[in-house]
Amino acid sequence: MRGIAIRPQRTLRVQGPICQFCQFSTRPELSASPKLQGEPLRKTQQHAVYQPRNPDFRRSYAKKLTPNSPNTATNRLNSLAQTANSSSGADRVVDDIREKFQSIVQADKAAPEEEVVALLQQCLQTVESYANPAEQREKGTSNATSSLLDLADTAEAHAARPDKGQRRRATDTISDMVDELLLNDKVFISTETLELYTKIQSLLKRGNHFPRIFSLFANKPIPQPGTSPIKFSEPNPADVKNAVPSELATMALDVALSQKNLPLALAIIDTTFCAPAFYRAKMFKKAGVPLGGLVAAPLASYVVATWAASLQNTMDPSMATGIAFTATLAYIGFTSSVGVIAITTANDQMERVVWSSGIPLRHRWLREEERAALDKVAVAWGFKDVLRRGEEEGEEWENLREFIGMRGMILDKTELMEGMQ
Repeated sequence: MRGIAIRPQRTLRVQGPICQFCQFSTRPELSASPKLQGEPLRKTQQHAVYQPRNPDFRRSYAKKLTPNSPNTATNRLNSLAQTANSSSGADRVVDDIREKFQSIVQADKAAPEEEVVALLQQCLQTVESYANPAEQREKGTSNATSSLLDLADTAEAHAARPDKGQRRRATDTISDMVDELLLNDKVFISTETLELYTKIQSLLKRGNHFPRIFSLFANKPIPQPGTSPIKFSEPNPADVKNAVPSELATMALDVALSQKNLPLALAIIDTTFCAPAFYRAKMFKKAGVPLGGLVAAPLASYVVATWAASLQNTMDPSMATGIAFTATLAYIGFTSSVGVIAITTANDQMERVVWSSGIPLRHRWLREEERAALDKVAVAWGFKDVLRRGEEEGEEWENLREFIGMRGMILDKTELMEGMQ
């Protein structure tokens, strides 16, 4: 008779306070170690055991991505050392510009305008590259090898780009050279040359020589090409071609305002908007066509009157021609006079500087750019809050007020200020 195995009764464990949901959700047999559960459990969970990957998998995967150039990243990283040890690109550019500058200055004849313009264009391109460096492209990569290559490209670009100190020295040298170039007697300052010079110094925020260069643009003796020793011809300062363009004058004025240099700003206004050549150029460009129309108005009126008289038979043709001619001419004269008054008395663009009483209308129209420039200076130097205008103090502000008053203008006219109407 086989014995009956009596299993010992499982004793109850004393458990701490626990909620019913946590008590029933606890399954110790599932979290137990396979050693405690026996061999069958280990066989059923054999598929969940983590198998380590081949340690050479990543290396072989990278080789598959770049089979033709396995050492590309290494070569590019090694080239960075050669780039750092080589001479800087900024120094090479400045040396090239200096050589061309010396060849122009040290020549015994007048400098050709083409060479001067080419040199200034090269200077402008160099300054633009330093002032607005190109942003590096960001490439979206999904693997380690391409990320390393992009890192090498970015590092190489930063290594090839000159640092802040090198850029500062290069721009200082270029600024001094272009100043000396235009001040040299052998160099003729043309409109294109002046434009390139103004753009270069505006990018560099250096406008100390703007008034002198603008004055030389109209008064500098013109070197005659092909003469040795060099012969010069005297220019006409009031000629239309010797007027500084408004765009360049405004560009130079912005540089002076950014530097908070009031004497420089007033000097720029004096040598540009107040020059006789500027007045003559404005008359030629903006008033030439209307004045030509007024001159041709009588002849055109007579032709129209003759044609209109031929269409009627109620009166003598000569009398009808005279009446039509007088009426047409009167209409043209009245309309044009109203238009001139409307243009010369417009004041919507005025903010702080207005014309004083008694200034002729033709002078107001002719000197409007000068008034607008002084208005811009006053706005830049005064309070930004409209309600605080008129409370400015200081020596510079009083000098500006006096300067504006000497030009037939008024700064902050009381009846035109905010809240004083």
